[in-house]
Amino acid sequence: MFIVGYSYRIGRLLFGLVLIYVLMAVIFCWHIISVKKSLKRNITVYGTVKDYFEKDKGKHVYPILSYTTEEGRVVTSAYTVQDTKKRYDIGSEELICYDPKDPMFFYFAGREDDLTRDYTRFLLIGGIIAALLFIFALSTL
Repeated sequence: MFIVGYSYRIGRLLFGLVLIYVLMAVIFCWHIISVKKSLKRNITVYGTVKDYFEKDKGKHVYPILSYTTEEGRVVTSAYTVQDTKKRYDIGSEELICYDPKDPMFFYFAGREDDLTRDYTRFLLIGGIIAALLFIFALSTL
């Protein structure tokens, strides 16, 4: 809010908006890097698809899996990334990776990009918009 207010006050609102995008881009890049680092310590196991959690009248679905950790603990957890279709059959065995520090968190092997997809989209689409705003702001000087 400070950036928007200050940039508006000095007559450079578009530059303030571009600065906000740059700050968000730095934070999102840091988050993507930290997620990628944390994936290196995950353990791969097979999990059984038990059911689906549906949200927004079935527009968004989250598979619910059950799997056994290395310590022998049976975990039942829902995938944290929404999907628009049911990709897996109930009862099917799927290769997943879970975090040994937080066994409730898992992702499907081969679908690691699901965890950072929204951040990458923001960086790409927001970068185009920020570049256009910056060029427009420079042309008005």
